[in-house]
Amino acid sequence: MEGERVLIVDSETRIVELAVIKLSNAGYWVVTAYNGQEALEKIANNPPELLVINYKLPQIDGYQVCLEVRNKLGLLNLPIILMVDSQFDEDEFRKYEIKINDILVKPFTPKTLLGRVNAQIIRTKVLKEINPLTELPGKTQLQEELTYRIKDGKHFNLIFCDIRGFMTFNKVYGLERGNEVIRHLARLIREEAGKLGALNLETYHLGGDDFAILTEPGRTEELCRIIAERFDREIKSFYNEEDQARGGMVVPNRRGIIEQWPVMTLAMGIVSNEERVINDWLEAELIGLEVLKCAQSLPGSGYFKDRRRS
Repeated sequence: MEGERVLIVDSETRIVELAVIKLSNAGYWVVTAYNGQEALEKIANNPPELLVINYKLPQIDGYQVCLEVRNKLGLLNLPIILMVDSQFDEDEFRKYEIKINDILVKPFTPKTLLGRVNAQIIRTKVLKEINPLTELPGKTQLQEELTYRIKDGKHFNLIFCDIRGFMTFNKVYGLERGNEVIRHLARLIREEAGKLGALNLETYHLGGDDFAILTEPGRTEELCRIIAERFDREIKSFYNEEDQARGGMVVPNRRGIIEQWPVMTLAMGIVSNEERVINDWLEAELIGLEVLKCAQSLPGSGYFKDRRRS
C-alpha cells in the first residue's frame, strides 16, 4: 500500500495499539482517536481514506459519528469498517440506515484487520477510476463489485436506469445540453440516495444516458419512486419555453414527417437475488435488460422489479 490514511477509533487502548502496529508495518499512515468527538474533529479537518470505528464509544457513539460523516460532512463514499462485539444488535443498527462497507466482529486478530483494511482500500482505488463527466465509476467497476457481493453471499438490488427520449433530445438541443442532463441525473441519484441512507449503495455511469445503482435490499423501491418523482419535476427545465408549453419537442423524422417527442422520462429496472439465485454479472445484466424493457413500457417515469423466484 502507499501510505493511505486510516483512522482507528476505539476507546480500548489495546485494540488501537495493535491496529497501529499491524497497519503501520503494512505501510499505512495510521491516525487514532479514542472517542466520537475526537474522531469527528479529525475527520472534518483531514478526512482519511478509511474509517475503522467501534460502535461503542464515549461522548458520541460510533453510530452517531457515522451519521455525521455521511450526512453533515457529506463523505458519502468514505469506506467505513464498523467494529462490533457479541452485544451488537443488527436490527437496532439498521434503524440508523447508515451506509457501512464492512462489519468486523470482536475479538479479531491483527491479521484479520489488515485483510479487511486492504480489501476496502483496493475497492476504493477501483471505484476512483471514474467517468470524467459524472465523476462516477463505470461498468468495469460495477462488474467487480457485483461479483464481490455474489461471492460473499450477500443479497443485493441492482437498478438499471435509462432516460427515454434522450437521443432525440441530444440531437435537437446539442451535446452540451445533453451532458447537463446526464450530470443532473448523476447528482440527483447521489443526493436522494444520501438522504435515504441506503446501505452499501454505489452509483455507476455505464455510458451515455445509462446508469446503475447497486445497493442492499430494503428501501430500493422507495428510492426509485423518489428518483422518478424528482426527475419528472425537474427535467422540463432543460427544455426551452416553447417545448415546455407543448409538453415536448416537434421533430421531423427521416422522411421529413413531423413527429411529437414527449418530455424525457426515466425508466428503472430492478434486479434482485432476494428470491432467486443470480450466479454472475452476465446473468444479472440479462435480467436487467428484461426488466428495463418492461419499465420503458410504463407511462411516465417509473420502475419495474423482477419478482420471479427462478
